[in-house]
Amino acid sequence: MNKLQQSAVSYRVAACIVTTLLFIFSSSMALAAAEVAVHIRDGRISGVLQQGVNTFKGIPFAAPPVGDLRWRPPAPVLPWEGVFDASEYGPNCLQFPFSPGSPYRFEVEPGSEDCLYLNVWSPALATDQLAPVMLWIHGGSFTRGGAVQPSYDGTRLAGEGVVVVTINYRLNIFGYLAHPQLSAEQGGGSGNYGLRDQIAALRWVRDNIAAFGGDPGRVTVFGESAGAMAVSQILVSPLAEGLFHAAIGQSGGSLAPQPELATGHALGEEVAASAGVSGIAGLRALPAAEVLALFGEFESSGKRIRPLVDGRVVPEQPLALYKRGDFHRVPSLVGYNRDEASVFSSYPGMPFMFHNQQDFEAGLKERMGWGAYPFIWAYPEQDGSVQPYLDFWRDMLFGWNMQTWARLSEAAGEPAWLYFFTHVPDTATGRQLGAYHAAEIAFVFGNGLPETAADQQVHALMRGYWVNFARSGNPNGEGLPQWPRYGDAGRYLDINETPLVGEDLDWLQMKLWTFAYDRAAARE
Repeated sequence: MNKLQQSAVSYRVAACIVTTLLFIFSSSMALAAAEVAVHIRDGRISGVLQQGVNTFKGIPFAAPPVGDLRWRPPAPVLPWEGVFDASEYGPNCLQFPFSPGSPYRFEVEPGSEDCLYLNVWSPALATDQLAPVMLWIHGGSFTRGGAVQPSYDGTRLAGEGVVVVTINYRLNIFGYLAHPQLSAEQGGGSGNYGLRDQIAALRWVRDNIAAFGGDPGRVTVFGESAGAMAVSQILVSPLAEGLFHAAIGQSGGSLAPQPELATGHALGEEVAASAGVSGIAGLRALPAAEVLALFGEFESSGKRIRPLVDGRVVPEQPLALYKRGDFHRVPSLVGYNRDEASVFSSYPGMPFMFHNQQDFEAGLKERMGWGAYPFIWAYPEQDGSVQPYLDFWRDMLFGWNMQTWARLSEAAGEPAWLYFFTHVPDTATGRQLGAYHAAEIAFVFGNGLPETAADQQVHALMRGYWVNFARSGNPNGEGLPQWPRYGDAGRYLDINETPLVGEDLDWLQMKLWTFAYDRAAARE
């Protein structure tokens, strides 16, 4: 055998050895991935290890709400045999796409009626030190959205030592239809099925999260926009007793007057009549696509199918319950963004379509009569700027809710921290819309962030505060600027790359809104 032949043989032997080693290595890696598994109440599930975080997706936390389970409280999951593959997301709940101009600048799939799935990101499975848990409720006006969105990926947040859970919940007509027949069959009260789904997910966390290394005694429920509104509803729901221990509300609260059950009943009967069926049995027999189309017709006509005071899940008007201190006593971290209304200024169907101060003032007078003049005085013209009426809508929808949440929590003896997010992301959207609605989400989860020093600094601040709060019920910790409680002085933290502490944010405007909402509540 010549040297060339010997070299060829040697090369083939070496190649065989390398191939064998690669096979062994890849097989061991595959085996390791398969071993990222836990046993929960309903069976064994397997996930994947990604970027050092144990990831489990598409875990069912309730039975599919289809057929006779449509418009019923979430039913238990049937246990399974074998190992459930939790490597892929489950579908979003059934919905229409977001309209152009929506504050949620991502695409969503149409989804499925079978959608009650959640996702878990855990830094460590087998540990003696259970980690705090953060359960995220997505926004989307209670009509759209889902836990599948890349912006809600929990990998980076879980890397800070917390277990992150994101959930789906029934939306629009599937989640919030009320009807007299539903109330009769369910022992009084109907609607709020989406809220019941959220509470069912919290029960799932209580029963199962220790298997993922999470502490069921340290659960923070947090959400943005409609998700934060849901958090404020969970805080007053007797069904959520003992299921969470801290609350974060980002740009959303349900302290303004909410529709009552009678209103929901009337709308539900109108839905059935529009469908040409006699009642709930007929509506349940319709294909899901036809039910969704019904919702589309009502939405386009301005009739909203949404959460309500049903007497059971939400027993009374939330504002009255907060004023009495009749809510779950947990610490709260709440706040809103400086330019919340910028994304809504051209959003179809929203009453923001003012082009100048004259239109703004005329619109207020039409809606509020003589009561408009104090608001015109409080939001005066600024050299032709649209800012006064954008601030008006920001405070009406978000600012008053968040400040009132903090104020009434403190009045009841529970600690609250208020933030005002003023940082403008270094993105095309940020440069156009400022510190817009939902802009802060990226700085909490750490997904899709610009690489500028300022953006990274704000991310480090918010990540630190949010994680500290989940750990201890207090956002403060080593290396972070001191964030004082809201207290009697109405203290807040202006969040940007150089955070500042202030007091009584927009004091006059908040007093006006408190007066207006108190009068509205008295008329209910």
